[in-house]
Amino acid sequence: MAQPDYDFEYSWEDLKPVRPLFVTILVGQTLGLLAGVLFGHGGEWAERAVVWGSMATFVGYLLGLWVQAVTMPGSLERNRVLVRHLGLVSAFFGIFSVLFAVLD
Repeated sequence: MAQPDYDFEYSWEDLKPVRPLFVTILVGQTLGLLAGVLFGHGGEWAERAVVWGSMATFVGYLLGLWVQAVTMPGSLERNRVLVRHLGLVSAFFGIFSVLFAVLD
């Protein structure tokens, strides 16, 4: 039985076809979080970490698309639903970080 397109619950094994993309997003988040703590200004350290980490999520997704295309050619087309879900979540975090920074 096929899974619906709107299922957002994935295991580590489900992410295997797009693992380079997912790992790049996680590395981007981690680097953004560390950059926010070390170089951010204003607010508490945890607030800076969340905002910078959220902003880096979308950047990590964009970089991850390139890494995925280079390391596993054709996998982006074969796994469109999963790539789209990761993109939507990354875009949500990116929009959240911009709004949070502007409204704060």
